[in-house]
Amino acid sequence: MNKQLNIERVQAAMNDKGLNQAKLSEALSVSRTIISNWLKGDKFPRPDKLLKMGMTLGLPLNQLVIEQPDTMAPVVSFRKKMNRKTRDAHFDLASDMGRLLELLVEFYPFDGLVQPPTLKQPDLDYCYLQKAAARIRKDMGLGPTDPVPQERLIQKFVDLEVVIIPVLWGSKENHGNALRIYLPGSKTTWIYLNLDSHAHDFLFWVVHEMGHVISPSLQGNTDKSEDFAEQFAQAFLFPKECAETAYDQVMNQKSTTDKVSKIIQFAAQHMISPITVYKSINSYADHFNKKEVNIDKSFYPATTKFNSSYPRISEKLNKGKGYTAADYIEISEMFFKTPFFKILRKYLSETDKPPGFIQTLLATTVVDAKEIHAELTR
Repeated sequence: MNKQLNIERVQAAMNDKGLNQAKLSEALSVSRTIISNWLKGDKFPRPDKLLKMGMTLGLPLNQLVIEQPDTMAPVVSFRKKMNRKTRDAHFDLASDMGRLLELLVEFYPFDGLVQPPTLKQPDLDYCYLQKAAARIRKDMGLGPTDPVPQERLIQKFVDLEVVIIPVLWGSKENHGNALRIYLPGSKTTWIYLNLDSHAHDFLFWVVHEMGHVISPSLQGNTDKSEDFAEQFAQAFLFPKECAETAYDQVMNQKSTTDKVSKIIQFAAQHMISPITVYKSINSYADHFNKKEVNIDKSFYPATTKFNSSYPRISEKLNKGKGYTAADYIEISEMFFKTPFFKILRKYLSETDKPPGFIQTLLATTVVDAKEIHAELTR
């Protein structure tokens, strides 16, 4: 939110109290120039001066300050693990990261004149989602039942002019999986992807973020935007043709254990999470008025076991070895085709930003920030 002084209310209160700018500046222990700047809207008082002004003029904060939406503020959305709550501190940090990204926009390598194609009127209707997913799959050279190779998915992000920022945020449950930051001023999208994620979950989160990118008209409707991205990812990774086959085979299983095993079998074939298969099957069943597949809570431990049997993305890309800053940058650029580190290298070459800049920008540790900074500036 943009905070602005309620100038009309302040001036009215000054008149009521018999205060001119000189007397108000004396009461607040600031210069008349500062008071003039405040009343012209050129500057905004510091918290301590704002509090003292309110007490001097007898105005509560809600009358002293006007809060307006900042249409140019970074727009952020999260993918947290295990439905962890996203708190104000997360948004504050992400907003700070977005403001630092704005400094890098001048080195953005894509064409700034034309926006890549997006969906005209994104909708949550099942048939629409299937049609949209099928269109994009076809554009990527994929058939209706083909698994989605990660390299083609990454290329799609390049085509959409999205800057991917691979990060190593750890594998603990309180870490995020993905963070998308849209900068309205430059109309650029930057997506942080946590490489310390399970391979099958990772694919879903990447497509989920694609769903956001291709539906910019939903930007102001958080709930609908999230629902669209979620359901688009299901339709894209396990389309109707797959769901129909899987539904018939799963429903033919007699026991819950056998049904779970069959779902996991399809998940392994398509390199996606069993939960994605399960939800896609039931979306199909709901649309065609079929009986939904009901599985007890044992399904989720089975999914966790399945995911854990595969290496995390970070382990897979670096063959289980530890990461140096050079490894991290090289692998990020090679596998994700990201221009991010070239952008960052150019920016750092023209400024004297310290490692703390990297620390905030990547939400990383002091030690890692210093190593990355040294690698990019050497």
